Amino acid sequence: MSKLLEEIKHSVDVTIPEAEDLNSMTHPKIDYTLLVLRNVFVLAAAILFLLSFFLHGAYNLLKAVGYFSGAIAYVFECLAATDCFKGKVDHHEMFMVYCFGPLYLLMGLNYILWH
Repeated sequence: MSKLLEEIKHSVDVTIPEAEDLNSMTHPKIDYTLLVLRNVFVLAAAILFLLSFFLHGAYNLLKAVGYFSGAIAYVFECLAATDCFKGKVDHHEMFMVYCFGPLYLLMGLNYILWH
């Protein structure tokens, strides 16, 4: 069991960005916080989607909250990429954020309102 815990700890350590990697940015502490929050919401979305396979009674709620968590993760990604909307990033680099963020929001609303 300790081997599994070590693997989980290693996986979490890999997903958290190194503070030294962000020192070149304008606001390294804010960027670090935004990236950690993004990863937390992505992890929450993944866990909720996996749980929805096993908990059929709460399937719609878990999917809705999972999609909302994904949308929030894309908001944090957008904030990190644009330096809290202070920098301009080309649209072709932000295309996925602009498309999937609102799409996840709409899909979460779909699971709440129509299922």
